[in-house]
Amino acid sequence: MKNIAIIGSGSFGCALAYVLSKKKDNNIKIWSYKKEECDLINNEHKSMYLKDLFLDKNIKCYTNYEETLIDSEYIVIATPSKVVRQTCIDIKKYVTNQQIIISSKGLEEKTNKILSDVVKEELPKCEISVISGPSHANQIINDMITVIEYSGNKKIKELFETDNFKLENNEDIIGIQIGGALKNVVSIASGIFEGLGYDTNTLSFIITKGLNEIKEIGIKLGAKESTFYNLSGLGDLLTTSIGNDSRNKRAGILLSKGKKKDEITKEIGMVIEGFDNIDSSYNLMIKYNLDLNLIKNLYNLLNDYIDINEFVNNIKNV
Repeated sequence: MKNIAIIGSGSFGCALAYVLSKKKDNNIKIWSYKKEECDLINNEHKSMYLKDLFLDKNIKCYTNYEETLIDSEYIVIATPSKVVRQTCIDIKKYVTNQQIIISSKGLEEKTNKILSDVVKEELPKCEISVISGPSHANQIINDMITVIEYSGNKKIKELFETDNFKLENNEDIIGIQIGGALKNVVSIASGIFEGLGYDTNTLSFIITKGLNEIKEIGIKLGAKESTFYNLSGLGDLLTTSIGNDSRNKRAGILLSKGKKKDEITKEIGMVIEGFDNIDSSYNLMIKYNLDLNLIKNLYNLLNDYIDINEFVNNIKNV
């Protein structure tokens, strides 16, 4: 029996619990910071964010870290990127030598660090792995074929893989995290143009330019260029920028209608990682003296330095 603790009861944390429960030798606990979500999982075996999901009845949810982590061998971090460090600080006294698996996507807002570096600073004795790639939660729970990448311990592949959920190894732990973080930023831009009525000619332009900007930042941070043409790079960028399941793309569409960040976050009801990571993207651009037109103008738009018409003109008139 493998004891697995998932920290985070959002859509992706619950989707991963669904995948892991397909193997009967996996014993799964979920931690939630909301009692309402915890009760829904325990009493009705449902997720607050995935209406089609019915979780295995053996999955238990807690609002207490100690109960969640006791006897665990694997800890899956599935919280928003902005609380990953605090989460690690909070669980530290219950962590010994468990395997840490980061499924969160993003950069730490104040330091601009990748999440594996953040976790390593707070939990230095633990081995850290990362999973990332094109993986919308509602498609996972409907058993759509999903293939992602992992970096780290080879046991991760065996732990997660099912008939329709597959993992490919990529030892570029930096690159797969940069792709997973910055694709959310580009997805917002795609949503803006789609919301304004532009079609695939335009979206292809945005995605291509966005991929180049992601790659430029990634290479400066030590990533391999080839990673950005694989699942955690181009693959994740495509599914987030074109698919209809992306909250970041939806945020862009709402921006195109004149709504502000706070309104959009409230309406969507979930964390918009692209909003949280635009400042880090911009800061890294400045730090490495890069000229990244899409990131620069999206940063200016989200901080009300330019309006939507200026944004469009600045993007198309490169």
